[in-house]
Amino acid sequence: MHPTLFRIMIATVHCAALAASPVLAQRQTPSSVQTDHATMIIMAPMGPVIADLRISVAKIPYRTWVSRFVATQMDVDKNGRLDSTELALLTENLRRLGNISGPKEILASAVDEANATEVPVKTFTEWLQTRLPKSFDLIAQPQAADDAVRLTSLIDVNLDATISDGELQESLRTLRFRDLDNDETFSVSELMPYRDPRSQNSPISPDVVNLPFFHVTDEASAKLAAERIIGRYGSEGTLATSVLRQQNNPEPDPCIDLDKLVAILQQPEFHLTIDVKLSDRAGTSDIDVAISSSAESFCRTTDDQFGQTAIVADGLPLKIVARGGGANNRAVTRGFLGQTFVMIDGDKNQYLDETEFAGIVGAMQQSGANGDFAVVDQNSDKMVTRDEVFSFVERDLMAAASRIEVTVKQDGKTLFSLLDANQDRRLSAREIKSGTSILQKYDLNGDGAFAETELGTEYVLTLGLGRSELRRNSGMMTMQAMSMNSGDAILPGLEGLDGPEWFRRMDRNQDGDVSVREFLGTSTQFAALDTDQDGLMSASEAEAVGEP
Repeated sequence: MHPTLFRIMIATVHCAALAASPVLAQRQTPSSVQTDHATMIIMAPMGPVIADLRISVAKIPYRTWVSRFVATQMDVDKNGRLDSTELALLTENLRRLGNISGPKEILASAVDEANATEVPVKTFTEWLQTRLPKSFDLIAQPQAADDAVRLTSLIDVNLDATISDGELQESLRTLRFRDLDNDETFSVSELMPYRDPRSQNSPISPDVVNLPFFHVTDEASAKLAAERIIGRYGSEGTLATSVLRQQNNPEPDPCIDLDKLVAILQQPEFHLTIDVKLSDRAGTSDIDVAISSSAESFCRTTDDQFGQTAIVADGLPLKIVARGGGANNRAVTRGFLGQTFVMIDGDKNQYLDETEFAGIVGAMQQSGANGDFAVVDQNSDKMVTRDEVFSFVERDLMAAASRIEVTVKQDGKTLFSLLDANQDRRLSAREIKSGTSILQKYDLNGDGAFAETELGTEYVLTLGLGRSELRRNSGMMTMQAMSMNSGDAILPGLEGLDGPEWFRRMDRNQDGDVSVREFLGTSTQFAALDTDQDGLMSASEAEAVGEP
């Protein structure tokens, strides 16, 4: 599993609760449009934007589609019924996901008759979809290293997801222990503490915890969301009710505490409806975004094309893309495993014995499937054929496909890139000190603090069924190739600096200023030369003196 992988498990909602809850009833759709639901919260600059996320594959709920695919694969004799032998083909990954012990439990639970020996494929499909939890993987797509530095989280001392002027000015002290080479600047590698210095050109995946998206589905996740929302938009443990922009669910109190916010998040008024209509075939998935009348003042659609929609929420640009093409993913996996099969089939008899099978285990695991010889040998004839490998892997990959994968790509400005005025991939003392004037125009809500979502960062959310590591890593390799030229700090050299020669030679870190530590004279002499008393001697101040 990717190290930045962040999964939010979504509890199964019973049909009785759907009928009883007014909010859940609000989320029901006509029978012709069957979907699975989730609530997504977007941490927009002015307040949270709450979206009803509806997901289907081939016009049926995505868990139903996954269950039907698995059931069809398990029906070896194609008689429309699954016996104990066929039920045993349910892979370990799927049994673990659904907390299923084996065929006996399935027969006892899915079939309403004593001593049942088989179950109809349709009945099994309906039963399995109730056992598969709704789950989401939030994945941050790798970026060039200097775009992936999460400077906001490093200097956000009070953990309110914003940067005040005080925190910015204090950041020279806050970051002091990250100045590993003690040169009074902070480079990309120093601001990413766990990064291998031997791979400074590699793309970096930002911390998903800092991304402004998460899901709310039950009381536990609602509490986590409420804590984040109060931390971002509230003060002293309370939140102004107006920030939620819930016009149809008015709260009489002007400010609410954590418990009241949790209750509202469990029964929200949706600002957006995001209908993700996935397809197993590539290029045929679509997405529709509807904006409620209560949200038209702060949300708008800027571009609507087949398969993707762009919106702006409080000035935050956001593109939402539907990614289908599961059939293509399976075809790529079959091609990869087929080539491996040919290479390890030493005697070319078109099957693998137990010794040869050991050579394909690694390729199966790379594809996201885990199974030993006995499990993959579907008919127990001590010979694993290519088709048996394909059949097992495709069934096992449905464990990954039963999750919704939300891949987030960040484009545009970051706090690091805005402060790095000369684009040398490091921050100098002057760049940090002058940061307030640079960032003032991005303070959209006028609260004197800056959030990443106010800095013009554009997010692209791609939604689709979960993929194997093989398919996911292929995109990462592409990103790595694109970012090979984005190394660490770039020093200009003495010839690239301004000012008299004595000044340039004192500027040991080559940041264009001479600090008190770099100055070779006395503190009194430095104070006389630092005419604006900002603690840094600039090239223009040095030129006013000339050659000593």
